[in-house]
Amino acid sequence: MASNSTTPKNKSNSSFITMQDDIQCPSNDQDQSVIPENQPKINNIFSPDGEKYSTNNKRQQQLNNSIIQNLIVNMGMPLSIVDHVSFKNFMNDVDPKYKPIHRRDITRSFLPTLHQRCIKKLQEICAQSTYVSLTLDVWTDRRKHTSEKLSAEFDRIIQLYNLNGKVVRLITDNASNNLAAFNNIILPGFEDYFNEITEDDESGSESNDEESDDCGSNGNKRLEANEVDDSVYQTTLNAPAEEEFMRLPCFSHSLQLVVNDGIKASGTALSSLKKVAELARLAHCSTQFAERLEKVNHRIPKANRTRWNSQFQTVKKVINIPSSTLNSILTDLKKNDLILTSRDRKSLEEFVSLFELFNQATVLTQGESYATVTLVAPTVLGILYDLQRELSSSTLILTCLCEALISSVKARFSGLLRHFEIDVPFDSFSMSERFSDIIFVISPLFDGRFKLLWLDNLHTVVKMRVLEKLRGAFVRFFSKLNLSMSQSVEADVSNERKASDIDETTNSIESLTKRKCLFPYFNETKKNSFNDKLKILIELDAYLCEESNDENLLFSKKHIYPCLYQLGLKYLSVPATSAPIERIFSQSGFLMRSHRASLSTKNVCLLTFLKCNKVLL
Repeated sequence: MASNSTTPKNKSNSSFITMQDDIQCPSNDQDQSVIPENQPKINNIFSPDGEKYSTNNKRQQQLNNSIIQNLIVNMGMPLSIVDHVSFKNFMNDVDPKYKPIHRRDITRSFLPTLHQRCIKKLQEICAQSTYVSLTLDVWTDRRKHTSEKLSAEFDRIIQLYNLNGKVVRLITDNASNNLAAFNNIILPGFEDYFNEITEDDESGSESNDEESDDCGSNGNKRLEANEVDDSVYQTTLNAPAEEEFMRLPCFSHSLQLVVNDGIKASGTALSSLKKVAELARLAHCSTQFAERLEKVNHRIPKANRTRWNSQFQTVKKVINIPSSTLNSILTDLKKNDLILTSRDRKSLEEFVSLFELFNQATVLTQGESYATVTLVAPTVLGILYDLQRELSSSTLILTCLCEALISSVKARFSGLLRHFEIDVPFDSFSMSERFSDIIFVISPLFDGRFKLLWLDNLHTVVKMRVLEKLRGAFVRFFSKLNLSMSQSVEADVSNERKASDIDETTNSIESLTKRKCLFPYFNETKKNSFNDKLKILIELDAYLCEESNDENLLFSKKHIYPCLYQLGLKYLSVPATSAPIERIFSQSGFLMRSHRASLSTKNVCLLTFLKCNKVLL
């Protein structure tokens, strides 16, 4: 190309060759004369020492934000990555004019700014919300998490987001001191399986943890029977009266404690479950076994220590492999000791059948995009009736397991089951009586899929009494809601009056004195109560007669059922579990790995907060 520099064939080639000549022969006046005045020099474009973007440049800000949000916050990359020479070289390839950001700038400026932006958006969301429910979980550290500190933090959150008068319920785990009381639930026979799996193998990838709907960890200790002290939460909020509690137990935690009680009584299935664990381990250490399974469209998923239902899924996958297929593969591999006998399969099938509804409930009640409190009562009744049907079978092998599950359900959900006149033991667990909160009974009616269908298994007389209780609860709650709304309206009325209105006001007062009554509010309250009762019951009866079973029926027809709609807004804000906040701790655990020990407490909190609120960034 240099040889053609004197006879360029087109303008673009001429320009390019001139730039080359500029580098080779800077003293050539003829070549210099054809260079445009604003022509950028090649070393300013491609040299890493060339001109860089200014701090306020849009492209510079775009790349800074992308690095922080996508790499640091979303992917959880170390903060120090921006100071690594390889990362700087990479960014130079992306855009040579980009000015590298420093770790110090991230921790001192960018993260705090994003944090404040998120808080502001959350405050705006809370300001637009009429009702809010909270979940609470804390690190297990009794030295730091005293009742005074919990109370101060609780009050700080209420004030920060201006939640006074808006909080409907607070969901915590079942420990009386609000500290995590979970232990791993491991199915019988899976102990050795996990002993031979390294921590890295078991934890899995971050993406898998995020996509899972399973609860992180579970408990297996019997809790205290004494009543829980809620005074720590009364600094800002007053506990509701009658059958309502400010603090409610985590449903998923209670459900998994029932699972753990049942697992302790699974001795009959122990040998069969051990074979399943051995098969699962073989599937992940023997390529030949795994490939043979894949050829017949089967695979055995890896079980996780911290998720009991991942182990349940492993058992389920194994028994779904046809007996002849599995036995043939094991025989060829000389693994005859792992062949499942007919009795093994019978035990495993019963095991899966008994825990199937627990598995479904564990997943369904931990959703974050729909109301979950509606699922609690129908789930408990559905599981109890299913277990009782299983127990009545004359061919049941795992009788002890089934009886243990029934006993545990009745003990841990005793407060709820008493509403349906079901016999429950007198000795209960901590927080079990709190399931008597009437919110668990009325909330299914707000879901068009349930209405009253979930009560069909009750005796007719009992069902009628439950319906009367429900109607009374709707009247009582709506009256309280109406009173609260009217007080809010009155509080917003300005006390300022114009001078021209004084005479009119005085005349009005004088006319009222002619019909004075010592206790005028007696008649007014009675009138309001009657009107409230009439409105809410008319709506309730019409709503229950709707043929549609759409989940959001109440909200799609809020103009037809305004009273029910207002109640639904309040009580459907309550989550069934505190599982979402436990996932936040899982995220913190991912950040606080051993090779990132230099992270400060402040930065861990900032990164966790931003990660869990990334949709607001």
